[in-house]
Formats: sequence, structure tokens, C-alpha cells
Amino acid sequence: MNNTIVKDFQNKIVNAGQDDLLMITYDMLFASIEEAMEAIDNEQEAQFNKSMVRAHRLLRELSDNLNFVFDISRDLMSIYIYINKELIDASIHLDSEPLVRSLDVLRVLYNGFDQVKEVDDKKPLIGNSQKVYAGLTYGKGSLNETVYNQNASRGFKA
Repeated sequence: MNNTIVKDFQNKIVNAGQDDLLMITYDMLFASIEEAMEAIDNEQEAQFNKSMVRAHRLLRELSDNLNFVFDISRDLMSIYIYINKELIDASIHLDSEPLVRSLDVLRVLYNGFDQVKEVDDKKPLIGNSQKVYAGLTYGKGSLNETVYNQNASRGFKA
């Protein structure tokens, strides 16, 4: 992932609620898998391996955060195990077809979680975070970035 995408994910995480963090994890997983597929097409094995390591870590993060008090967690774990096998198969054969199948399944889950998230209205987990409003303006011969900080005090509130 390039620095722009990483900074975008960082800003999303800072302003995210618990449900949003799940969606961001899925978004990052999608980006990693798509990056791996692109690396296969461009025959860049090192980039493919880096993307796959990131994808495995994100999938592990999803499975580690399941709450097995609920029955649906067992079903989700089965799906995550299937996705993990597909990722391993793609790594062994340097084939993008298992990655396509993985993305198809993950997008169905993503859409389901997205519908649940719309019903649930929770506030961000980090309450004293920086609100970032950024924009680009054109200067003479350059492109300027402007950031407006709405919350000037980011320290602890006493």
C-alpha cells in the first residue's frame, strides 16, 4: 500500500466506532488481496508475498476478534478458515483465481456487516481525537495542502 492509502486508513481509524473498525479491517483486507492480484499480473513475486502476509494478518485479526458467545461466530470462523485456505492456495500456485473466490465471499460478508452498521449508531471509540478537514489549493507553480484542526486541544481533559 502506498503512503496515501495508509494515511487514509489512519484517518478513518482515528474517527471510527467499533463497527467502523470492522469495516476498515475488511477494506484493508480487500486492498491487500487486490494488491496481491495485481502483483501476480505484473509478475512481482516479492510484492505478492508482502501483500499476502498483510492479508493473512488482517484475516487473523478478524478471526481473533470473534465472540464465540454468539453462534454466528462459529459460522464466521468456518468462513475465515476457508478464506485462509484459499489465500494459502494462491500463495502456493501463484494463482489469482483463489483470490477472486476469496474476494467474492468476503464482499458478501462486508455487505451484511454494512447493513447492520447502518442500523447501529455508535460514537467513535477515540473521543479526544483530531478532526481533520483537508483540502488542496493551487499556488503559483505548486499544489498546497491545507489542514484545518477543529479541536486545538488534544491533551487529556481534567
